[in-house]
Amino acid sequence: MKAIIWGHKLHSHTHSYIHNAFHRAFQHLGYETHWFDDSDDVSGFNFSDSLFITEGQVCKNMPIIKGSKYVLHNCYDEAMWNKIKDENIKYLKLQTYTDDVLKYNADKIEEGIYFGGDMLYSIWATDLLPDEIILDETPKTDISWWVGTMGKGKFGNMNELNGFKRACKRNSIQFCHANNLSIEENRAKIRESYLAPAIVGTWQKEKGYVPCRIFKNISYGQIGLTNSKATKIVLGDHVIYSPDEYQLFSLGEEALRASDYKEKLIAAMNFVKENHTYINRINTILKFV
Repeated sequence: MKAIIWGHKLHSHTHSYIHNAFHRAFQHLGYETHWFDDSDDVSGFNFSDSLFITEGQVCKNMPIIKGSKYVLHNCYDEAMWNKIKDENIKYLKLQTYTDDVLKYNADKIEEGIYFGGDMLYSIWATDLLPDEIILDETPKTDISWWVGTMGKGKFGNMNELNGFKRACKRNSIQFCHANNLSIEENRAKIRESYLAPAIVGTWQKEKGYVPCRIFKNISYGQIGLTNSKATKIVLGDHVIYSPDEYQLFSLGEEALRASDYKEKLIAAMNFVKENHTYINRINTILKFV
């Protein structure tokens, strides 16, 4: 079976980093793996016996091939669905986990992953492969890097980030922002950070969203800090939680100074390595598609 990532090319969209992680994981598992988007000329390509993974903003020109399978995240194109149903093509709807799933008729597979009907509700994961999750005791700097989206509005996180930024300033730690980095660049900045929390915005906090940043930051070698209660439920003792973003800074400092800091960090990294990579997510998908 071929793995086809039909989606956002790298750095073109926030979701491109999820597609990149799927691409790397399928390759690691030994699948013939290809990455296309709607602008690619795929005439003549043999799509038989393929597993497609896509997202609703980039699937307009995705070929629908009888005998192949489809994992569809937020896909609502009526013509596509008519063809899938008319030709009885196998598919799986993939939705990001939030606490809303608890209202639905879905079975719990594990913390943060549920299945019901034709829908898999799932948290994301770290973009590292298991053998890349290795403790590297990079010296910490007086900078806390935030790599990824910062924004205002209903789905924004700026208000929550401001609490942590105030704590950084009070403690003479510089808060810096970067975006569109490679995995290697991201990992390097997070590793050198004084602290690197995974802070969600108001809407995500209320909905019980679990950010992929928490899995990345732990796997890169940072203690897990978050204002997301849902994340605390998924990761348990492997993460430090407070709904107060200002307080997260002092809780993080306490953890850094604790005698068992390294022991707890290694345990958290191993937990992510064993349970929260895209190898894990692919294995779950393959059970249901």
